[in-house]
Amino acid sequence: MKFYENIETERGQIESSIKKFGHTSDHNLDWWACSIISPDGVPVFVEWPDGSGLLTHRYPDKWRIWSDPLSHEADMAKRIEEFALETFKDKKIKELWCDDVSDKIYPKLKNTAGVKSNDIFYSLMWPVLDMDKYDPNLPGGHFKEIRNSRSKFYREHKAEVLNADDFTSDSLIKIVNDWLKEVTKKQKEDVYDLRYRLVIKNGFKGFSTARVMVVDDRPVGFNAGYEVPNHIGRFTSVIGLHDYSVKDLGTVLYLEDLNWVKNAGYKEFDLQGTEYDWELKVKTQYGAVIERKTDTFSIQKNR
Repeated sequence: MKFYENIETERGQIESSIKKFGHTSDHNLDWWACSIISPDGVPVFVEWPDGSGLLTHRYPDKWRIWSDPLSHEADMAKRIEEFALETFKDKKIKELWCDDVSDKIYPKLKNTAGVKSNDIFYSLMWPVLDMDKYDPNLPGGHFKEIRNSRSKFYREHKAEVLNADDFTSDSLIKIVNDWLKEVTKKQKEDVYDLRYRLVIKNGFKGFSTARVMVVDDRPVGFNAGYEVPNHIGRFTSVIGLHDYSVKDLGTVLYLEDLNWVKNAGYKEFDLQGTEYDWELKVKTQYGAVIERKTDTFSIQKNR
C-alpha cells in the first residue's frame, strides 16, 4: 500500500478511486480533506495496487479512517486490517479509529487475529428520502404545526436565500461561531467545528451548492452539499447549520434544503447519519427510509 499526503498533487488519483469505488455520502475528496478534528490532523490517502483505498486522517498518536474503504464490499474489513497492521508498526501510534463505517465491517474485524477491536462507541442510522414522496406543500394534519411555523416565520421576517459566493468568509465564520456557542450549551459531546471553518476557507470546493439564508438583512445559516458518488440522482447535504438567533430558523432552513433538492430534480436525498431517536424522527417524518447503519469504534494492536 502507498500513502499520499499531498492531496492536490494526487487529486486525480484519489478522484479516480472515488469514481470507481465510492458509495457513501462521505466519499467526497474535499469534505474528507477538510474534516480533520484538530489542527494537528493530516488527510492521507492510502492506496492499494488495484486502485482501492482508504480516506484517512493522521494525528500524532492515532489514525482515523473516514467512512467505508474505497473497495469492493467483500474487501473492506481486510483493507482495514491490512492498514492497521501497517500503521501499528509505528510505536507512537496507540489506536486506530474507524469512523462511521458499515456495520458489516465490525463483526469481521472482531474475528481476526491481527487486531483487537474495542466495543462500538456509537452507531448511526442513515435515512434516504425518495423525493417523489416529498410534497413541499406539507399537506395533512401531520404537518400542521410545521406549516404554521413556516407561515409565521415568513410573515414576521424578511428572508432570502443567496449563494455563498456572495458573502465574505468572515461573515460565514461568524455563523459557525454563534452556532458553536449554542451547541456547546446543549450537548456534552465533543463538537467538531474545524471542518466547517476549513470548508468555508476552501470556498466550498467540491460542493455542488452552498446557500446562505439571510433573515432581516443578516446571514444566519447555510446549507451545502453535493452528489453522492455512484448513485445517479442522489444528493446529500453534509452541512446545515444556523446561529439559533431566530425562532423556527432550524425548521425553515431544513425546509429550504428539502425544497432546493426537490426543485433541482434529484430523485433521492441522503439525509446523513443520525444517532438519536429525536433526530431520526425529524428526518423520517418527511418519508425518509433508513438505508444503512454504521459503527464507530477503535482498534488496537493485538498483543
